[in-house]
Amino acid sequence: MVLASLCWGLSFISTKVILAEIPPVTIAFLRQFIAAVTLIPLIAYTCALPAITRRDLAVICSSGFFGIVLYSVLENSGLQYTTASNASMIVAALPIATLVSEALFFRQKVNAKMVLCLLVSMIGVWLVVSVNGRLDLSSARFIGNLLMIGAMICWVAYTSINKKLDKSYPSIALIFYQSAASIFLFVPFVIPEVERWPAHSDISPAVLAHLVFLGVFCSALAYVFYVRAVKSLGATISAAFLNLIPVITVVAGYVVLQEDLMAEQILGMAIIMASIFALNRIMS
Repeated sequence: MVLASLCWGLSFISTKVILAEIPPVTIAFLRQFIAAVTLIPLIAYTCALPAITRRDLAVICSSGFFGIVLYSVLENSGLQYTTASNASMIVAALPIATLVSEALFFRQKVNAKMVLCLLVSMIGVWLVVSVNGRLDLSSARFIGNLLMIGAMICWVAYTSINKKLDKSYPSIALIFYQSAASIFLFVPFVIPEVERWPAHSDISPAVLAHLVFLGVFCSALAYVFYVRAVKSLGATISAAFLNLIPVITVVAGYVVLQEDLMAEQILGMAIIMASIFALNRIMS
């Protein structure tokens, strides 16, 4: 989960860089294509590719649609309007949403200590992504934030759907099937952007490097890490680790983009890590 959060925390910065040259849905489509290609040698080395039953085919397509296609379309579109910090704040609400989903649909036992840990972690997230306790919610960024909320809902749906699959398929095989299905599911969303595609010569080496990073690490390996973690830790505690994402985003912004890192943000990072440790102890 730490490795998955590291990749996804850095993905906000990479996506912002790429958006300067490539449209948002096209970015998501290309990174899934790269992810599928990346997973092929991993599958050949680690496991046989199991056959898909007719019943599971529909479930795999639906999980790929929600967790890869819709999530990526909404997230990348949202990042055109909102800041990476605001986006990471919304993603950090995933543990709460996942805990509610687990309690409603999968009879997850929830106690006051678990809720307290998640609420405390949200305080840490607020300190990490806010400046003097404020977030910029101008009209354009408000639209971006709404798109990010939609992406968060899609991710909760993806995690829930995966519960029907993770015991039947190895993690790498499952992610490969979902990535392969998403390539076809992306087509209706990509077609409207074709006229905006840049010429190959207009794409800078830096953007290409960021795109490869998104495909190999964020869309292939990080998903494998996440699915494996959910099998071992459960959905709720795995989602709690996603609160590390804004921490990583802010630190990366400081190191890579020379953004300011304030004392309040450092305090928030400490609170997030402490709350994750406490939740792990409670649920173990």
